[in-house]
Amino acid sequence: MDTITIQNLELWTHIGVSEEERAQEQRLLVSVEMTVDTKAAAKSDDVTKSIDYYQVSEELKKLAKTERKTIERFAEDAATMILDRFKPKNVTVSVKKFAVPGSDFVAIAIRRP
Repeated sequence: MDTITIQNLELWTHIGVSEEERAQEQRLLVSVEMTVDTKAAAKSDDVTKSIDYYQVSEELKKLAKTERKTIERFAEDAATMILDRFKPKNVTVSVKKFAVPGSDFVAIAIRRP
Protein backbone atom coordinates (compact mmCIF):
# COMPACT_ATOMS: atom_id res chain seq x y z
CA MET A 1 0.00 0.00 0.00
CA ASP A 2 1.03 3.56 -0.67
CA THR A 3 0.45 6.84 1.13
CA ILE A 4 -0.85 10.09 -0.32
CA THR A 5 -0.07 13.03 1.98
CA ILE A 6 -1.34 16.57 2.25
CA GLN A 7 0.95 18.39 4.69
CA ASN A 8 -0.04 21.53 6.63
CA LEU A 9 -2.97 22.74 4.54
CA GLU A 10 -3.77 26.19 5.93
CA LEU A 11 -7.44 26.63 6.76
CA TRP A 12 -9.27 29.45 8.50
CA THR A 13 -12.35 28.61 10.55
CA HIS A 14 -14.47 29.64 13.51
CA ILE A 15 -13.43 27.18 16.21
CA GLY A 16 -13.25 27.27 19.99
CA VAL A 17 -15.01 26.26 23.15
CA SER A 18 -16.24 29.75 24.03
CA GLU A 19 -18.34 32.07 21.89
CA GLU A 20 -15.59 34.68 22.21
CA GLU A 21 -13.03 32.26 20.78
CA ARG A 22 -15.34 31.33 17.89
CA ALA A 23 -16.12 34.98 17.11
CA GLN A 24 -12.97 35.37 14.99
CA GLU A 25 -11.55 33.02 12.41
CA GLN A 26 -8.59 31.01 13.60
CA ARG A 27 -5.81 29.41 11.61
CA LEU A 28 -5.53 25.64 11.47
CA LEU A 29 -2.89 23.53 9.77
CA VAL A 30 -4.37 20.25 8.63
CA SER A 31 -2.35 17.25 7.48
CA VAL A 32 -3.81 14.11 5.95
CA GLU A 33 -2.28 10.73 5.17
CA MET A 34 -4.37 8.36 3.07
CA THR A 35 -3.41 4.74 2.49
CA VAL A 36 -4.28 3.69 -1.05
CA ASP A 37 -2.98 1.41 -3.78
CA THR A 38 -1.58 3.72 -6.46
CA LYS A 39 -0.25 1.06 -8.84
CA ALA A 40 -3.07 1.47 -11.39
CA ALA A 41 -2.73 5.26 -11.36
CA ALA A 42 1.04 5.04 -11.79
CA LYS A 43 0.78 2.53 -14.63
CA SER A 44 -1.88 4.49 -16.53
CA ASP A 45 -0.78 7.99 -15.45
CA ASP A 46 -4.45 8.59 -14.61
CA VAL A 47 -5.37 10.35 -11.36
CA THR A 48 -8.91 8.95 -11.50
CA LYS A 49 -7.41 5.57 -10.55
CA SER A 50 -6.14 7.04 -7.28
CA ILE A 51 -7.18 9.74 -4.81
CA ASP A 52 -7.06 13.27 -6.19
CA TYR A 53 -5.36 15.24 -3.42
CA TYR A 54 -6.59 18.52 -4.92
CA GLN A 55 -10.20 17.38 -4.50
CA VAL A 56 -9.48 16.28 -0.91
CA SER A 57 -8.03 19.75 -0.21
CA GLU A 58 -11.10 21.45 -1.66
CA GLU A 59 -13.42 19.34 0.49
CA LEU A 60 -11.37 20.19 3.60
CA LYS A 61 -11.80 23.89 2.76
CA LYS A 62 -15.56 23.36 2.60
CA LEU A 63 -15.51 21.63 6.00
CA ALA A 64 -13.75 24.65 7.49
CA LYS A 65 -16.77 26.82 6.65
CA THR A 66 -18.75 25.16 9.46
CA GLU A 67 -18.25 26.41 13.02
CA ARG A 68 -17.04 23.85 15.59
CA LYS A 69 -15.98 23.90 19.22
CA THR A 70 -13.05 21.47 19.09
CA ILE A 71 -10.24 20.40 16.81
CA GLU A 72 -11.18 16.84 17.75
CA ARG A 73 -14.54 17.33 16.05
CA PHE A 74 -12.93 18.89 12.99
CA ALA A 75 -10.49 15.96 12.70
CA GLU A 76 -13.29 13.40 13.07
CA ASP A 77 -15.48 15.18 10.50
CA ALA A 78 -12.53 15.36 8.08
CA ALA A 79 -11.67 11.68 8.49
CA THR A 80 -15.30 10.63 7.99
CA MET A 81 -15.64 12.77 4.87
CA ILE A 82 -12.41 11.41 3.35
CA LEU A 83 -13.31 7.79 4.08
CA ASP A 84 -16.85 8.18 2.72
CA ARG A 85 -16.01 10.18 -0.40
CA PHE A 86 -12.50 9.03 -1.41
CA LYS A 87 -12.40 5.47 -0.02
CA PRO A 88 -8.80 5.12 1.20
CA LYS A 89 -7.95 1.97 3.16
CA ASN A 90 -7.40 4.23 6.17
CA VAL A 91 -6.75 7.88 6.91
CA THR A 92 -4.82 9.87 9.48
CA VAL A 93 -5.87 13.47 10.08
CA SER A 94 -3.76 15.87 12.14
CA VAL A 95 -5.01 19.31 13.11
CA LYS A 96 -2.83 22.05 14.62
CA LYS A 97 -4.35 25.09 16.30
CA PHE A 98 -2.47 28.14 17.49
CA ALA A 99 -4.39 28.96 20.66
CA VAL A 100 -2.26 28.48 23.78
CA PRO A 101 0.05 31.38 24.61
CA GLY A 102 3.62 30.23 25.12
CA SER A 103 3.23 27.14 22.93
CA ASP A 104 3.91 26.63 19.25
CA PHE A 105 0.53 24.93 18.79
CA VAL A 106 -1.89 22.36 20.18
CA ALA A 107 -2.78 19.37 18.04
CA ILE A 108 -4.83 16.23 17.61
CA ALA A 109 -4.05 13.29 15.34
CA ILE A 110 -6.59 10.57 14.63
CA ARG A 111 -6.37 7.43 12.52
CA ARG A 112 -9.48 5.77 11.16
CA PRO A 113 -9.88 2.57 9.12
